[in-house]
Amino acid sequence: MTEDMTDSDQLREFVRQSVRAFVHKECDEWRCLEWDKAGTYPKEVFDQIADLGWYGIGIPDELGGSGGTASDLLVVAEELGRGSTDLVACFSLTASGLRTIVTDGSDVQKAELIPAIMSGRTRLSIAVTEPEAGSDAASLLTSARRDGDHYVLNGQKTFCEAAGLPDTIVQLYARTDPAARKQDGISMILLDPTLPGVTLRRLPTMGRNITGVYEVFLDDVRVPVDRLVGVENNGWRQLGAELPLERLIISAGFVGATLQVLEDTLQHVKEREQFGRAIGDFQAVAHLLVDLYTRVESVRLLVYRGGELHDAGQPHTKEASMAKIASAELYADAARYCMQLHGGYGYVDEHPLTMHYVDAVIATVAGGASQVQRNIVARELGLKPR
Repeated sequence: MTEDMTDSDQLREFVRQSVRAFVHKECDEWRCLEWDKAGTYPKEVFDQIADLGWYGIGIPDELGGSGGTASDLLVVAEELGRGSTDLVACFSLTASGLRTIVTDGSDVQKAELIPAIMSGRTRLSIAVTEPEAGSDAASLLTSARRDGDHYVLNGQKTFCEAAGLPDTIVQLYARTDPAARKQDGISMILLDPTLPGVTLRRLPTMGRNITGVYEVFLDDVRVPVDRLVGVENNGWRQLGAELPLERLIISAGFVGATLQVLEDTLQHVKEREQFGRAIGDFQAVAHLLVDLYTRVESVRLLVYRGGELHDAGQPHTKEASMAKIASAELYADAARYCMQLHGGYGYVDEHPLTMHYVDAVIATVAGGASQVQRNIVARELGLKPR
């Protein structure tokens, strides 16, 4: 640690080393591979994450937060990504969703949920996507009809990560005003998946099997109106406010996963010999790794630039979408190229690279497809992509 490091730099480095040690001990890529293959959710790992105060990073002290900033959250996500991007996805859902409760929740919701979430007693998922409303999320059809002091929910959500985990509350986006412009008639409602009329089905996905991906079916589900977050018909604004930070968190996870893949591969090409020398000494191999290492350092700077803008209260939608594009596509490229450098060994299902390879396939889709992110950036630049 150099003498010219600021207090915040020193704190961030302390967080990084703490999370890295935790991942190495509790949830490295080898353990994550086992959990992923078995479809096992390591509840004890996330309980420890809560005990360590990482969900509370950036939450005000008066609410029981842990201090620090959103950029410190990115450090946690980057290091968790060395284990699995699935860990990061679950962490991100709770960490970013918590901030919506802090900013828009009622006093009752804050008193109930903030301590429960930061202690690990409650986790968050999100339900936006529907069979007919994916990238065009504002076209969602799930309805929330007011009936006295309840909303009656009907519809279907899909690709809801972690929705079936124990002690989870789903931040559900539903249409409360069908007559309004599609973006203006949406509200966020806190859904308990154990309520009568809620059916969950776990999807048989290629990867992301640690936390699981679910469909949510809603059949006349009655939810008290006090589970509405903020004011009615304000859900689209809430979602737009939450997504940039979520994208930065998962982008940091992709950076960490990419670095782990590269470090594994660097060790392999130094040890693996063919034609009388280490394969890493062949120029084609060396240059490929140099290019990937150069890209990951550039992407990391972009991710943390978005975090700095968030911490300063400045617009960062453009930077968050840029980071999502660059980190996801880099992770996919690195997994593919490193699979090639590992040869047949990388294809064996007992190697963590297979988990990274499968998870990297969905990285450019989950959390907002790269094409959608490019449209967001284009609009931020004053363009009108069609």
